[in-house]
Amino acid sequence: MDPSTRLLVDADEIGQLIVRMARVTDEGDVSEYADLIAADASWQMPGSDVVRGRDNVMASARERRARGLTGPGANTRHVVSMVSVSVEGDRAAAQSSWQYFAQTTTTPTLLAIGSYADAFVRTSEGWRFSERIATAG
Repeated sequence: MDPSTRLLVDADEIGQLIVRMARVTDEGDVSEYADLIAADASWQMPGSDVVRGRDNVMASARERRARGLTGPGANTRHVVSMVSVSVEGDRAAAQSSWQYFAQTTTTPTLLAIGSYADAFVRTSEGWRFSERIATAG
């Protein structure tokens, strides 16, 4: 594959990974995070400390689900837009905007809005998140 085409394919795969993360957060099983996140990933949600390592990121997701903030039955939705991806070899970065809605089955209410600063690494299984920093505002 020529380099220009490779960049386009990589950018598309990363964009799809960002969307898949939002869908897993809202609709999927926490175990699906393992297919999206590098083993040594770091994760920071608004108002929270940095979480390091896939297992800890998954534990953090389970905790949010236990509080009813995300996941099936929570009636919440993450909408991601304005995705901008840059790729350099086996590393990539993306910036995107997010909106977090609650009460999606009755009266959808926008609870928060912000930005994601993501980093990615290419693995033998494909692109994986290596870092996410979510900021509100």
